[in-house]
Amino acid sequence: MLASPYRVRGLSPGRIPRRPRPVFAASLPAVRSFGVDDEDEIVASLTEGNDALPPLVEVVTRVGEDRLKVVKPPGAEDLWDWYESKGQMEADPSWGKLWFTSRILASCVASCVESLPELRSKRVVEVGCGLGLAGLSAAMFGGSKSVIFCDREPLAIHCALSSAALNEVEVVAVDDVNNSSSGCRVAGALLDWSAPQTLSQPVDVVLGADCLYDPATAALLASACHALVAGDGHVVGKRSLKPRCRAEQRERK
Repeated sequence: MLASPYRVRGLSPGRIPRRPRPVFAASLPAVRSFGVDDEDEIVASLTEGNDALPPLVEVVTRVGEDRLKVVKPPGAEDLWDWYESKGQMEADPSWGKLWFTSRILASCVASCVESLPELRSKRVVEVGCGLGLAGLSAAMFGGSKSVIFCDREPLAIHCALSSAALNEVEVVAVDDVNNSSSGCRVAGALLDWSAPQTLSQPVDVVLGADCLYDPATAALLASACHALVAGDGHVVGKRSLKPRCRAEQRERK
């Protein structure tokens, strides 16, 4: 399962609900520093890469006092080399890194900090999910009813869903994600911020970590979150204090 792509689906246009209530990043507490990707323990090589998938490994990373299994590329260079071999010179490999900001938000979710909205029994979406650490934390430690990983990059969603499967979280289609009386289910869906969309399932809370490294996309992100959230739901964002341009801020010729 991990060596072949998960099938992900796009979102369909729909009626935009009432404006959600934001929870600003400043209200989230500071937490102690986490290790960078190189310090995460690699426990298995899943694939050396093929026509469908880049090189992928399984790592164990810490979220608060807990540990999670995460499927990811070995590093940004490995991911870029794979994109380059496929002639995808405009690809953005930044999704393949466990960013510090996503670690902070995931830790806050796992610790159920008071400044966050209630996640227990809630329907959650992680936008710009990348490797999906915050959404995975909501599924495993936040008591959420369901989590949908959304990103514009299908490979990112594949990794997030693979991580969920490794951690024994049930992976289903979006239409079935809330059809469970016990246990959290997760699903994946493509999401383009430039075209605000709704899911076939209502959402109570939107999570987003390090989504605003490009300030020009702020309005697009706000519109996308507005379209996703049902009723008087919440949007929780954690932004990085450091600018970034693609993975590791590297310029390529």
